[in-house]
Amino acid sequence: MPLPASLTIVATESQLEHLTSFDNGTWMGGVSLVPLAIDASLTDEMLTGTQILVMQVDPAIPASMRRIQWARDRYPAIPQIAALDSTDIKLVRTLVREGVADVVALPLDPEELLQAAVAILEVNARSTSSSSLAPLVAVARSLGGSGATSMITHVADQLARSPESTRGVCIIDLDIQFGTVSEVLGLSPRRTLGDLLEAQERLDGSFLRTVAAHSDAGVWVVAPPTDIIPLESIDTARLQSIISLARREFDYVLLDMPTDWSSWSLSIMLDADSIVMLVEQSLSSLRQARRRLDLFKSVGVDNRIVSIVVNRLEKRMFGSISLSDVAATLNHDVLCGLRNEGQALADAQTQGLLLSQTKPKCAYVADIASLTKSLRDRLIVEHD
Repeated sequence: MPLPASLTIVATESQLEHLTSFDNGTWMGGVSLVPLAIDASLTDEMLTGTQILVMQVDPAIPASMRRIQWARDRYPAIPQIAALDSTDIKLVRTLVREGVADVVALPLDPEELLQAAVAILEVNARSTSSSSLAPLVAVARSLGGSGATSMITHVADQLARSPESTRGVCIIDLDIQFGTVSEVLGLSPRRTLGDLLEAQERLDGSFLRTVAAHSDAGVWVVAPPTDIIPLESIDTARLQSIISLARREFDYVLLDMPTDWSSWSLSIMLDADSIVMLVEQSLSSLRQARRRLDLFKSVGVDNRIVSIVVNRLEKRMFGSISLSDVAATLNHDVLCGLRNEGQALADAQTQGLLLSQTKPKCAYVADIASLTKSLRDRLIVEHD
């Protein structure tokens, strides 16, 4: 039987020739063999579709060891098996600290490779079953200034106060140039997303919680980098590993997405369990929302996970765009509307407070409660 995972073996030509000289049966039928000099660099193309990576390394050749670091940083979800001449205990410990999942001896032996790969698959299966990922909700806006940050902070607070939330709710502020989630919640984070992106081997649940600032209700916020940085400077694989870590650490993870789109932000949207698109009752907002929905469709986002929420809802007799008009224009159902609280919301945010703290009986707070319940019910169905 073939191995139930895509295995890539990177080694010198002589090592691969030795491996293929065995009668391997059928398990290696789908294995990708990549001949590569011991001091040559890896490329993304070599690891396309890889689920387990076997790589020949030589501790005496720094370039060889750097390949481990490169693969771990770029593809943190791919377990690595190091193939080497020496099985010195000190060296093995060093490789484990570098993130290597197992070590096999050279020359390559198909039976030993099979055992190592199966062991990794068993460990991953146990880990997946015992530690499922928390729901991931991405909040997008049709236009800047549409109130997405206000909505996401209020929804996060509601989720954090729900009985099933025991580990807290994490907001990752991915509006990396203009994000204000921390300020809206009255938090003063000492560290930011930039620290997580640079963390390397320190990246774990404990470090994540030292970076995230938190409210008394249990809302944790990862703030954007202090300095304004180009959108394209974000490493997609590294960011995905941070989000995956947050999903293992918290009960819910919410992403405040930037207004402008990039390859990494679209990749993140593909990982989301639910996408909330915030729009307003204006032609410019609906026009941009339509363009974003088309963009999502073009990259493979499932239309069924997208929820349309109308913010600053006004119910005037004449001259306003109704919820049914919004639905017809976007060819998409509207989940709900959030009524306009205008100055009351602005006054609360100036104090670093939520409307649920300053005006708990207002219409906006009631609408947020309804929205949160709808999202939670949908997420429960998705995870069942």
